[in-house]
Amino acid sequence: MQTVSSTASSGFIPQKTALGAEVITQRDAGLTYAMRRVLLLADGVRTVGELVGMLPGQNVTAELNELVERGLAEINTTPQAAQKAPSDSNLSDEWMTASSFMMARARESLGVMASSVISDLERVQDQQEARQAMSRWYRALRESRNGRSQADALRVQVSQMLKGSSQGSSA
Repeated sequence: MQTVSSTASSGFIPQKTALGAEVITQRDAGLTYAMRRVLLLADGVRTVGELVGMLPGQNVTAELNELVERGLAEINTTPQAAQKAPSDSNLSDEWMTASSFMMARARESLGVMASSVISDLERVQDQQEARQAMSRWYRALRESRNGRSQADALRVQVSQMLKGSSQGSSA
């Protein structure tokens, strides 16, 4: 079994296994929040180095090693974009990046309200659900004391992240 070392990890490319893709759809699959985030972003295209940049302050290599041990992810040295899990096929890479960003901002600004917003973002399966979850995230920010002042700017940032998505229209 291949593990990810923090010193040589940037070129490795994590990818969900079939079991990992199945576990993502389950709400209570015994994963920590951090492991779930890493597994969501393990798409067979992004390198470990990219994941580390997307998830600042998180020990991505430790989370990946645990996911590999559980058979939920595997580590490759070449991209596997053509072998993405079917459950990810309706969502763009831009959405995965944007949802990770929204989850991080929710945690920073929403306090106890963050858990329901994050659950909504994690359950997204298609573009319509993505739009609804983004709308709930934005409304929650607007209604929160800590997020109110930055909600509009954050929504613009997310819209810019999604500009390249397959829907092709500006959000």
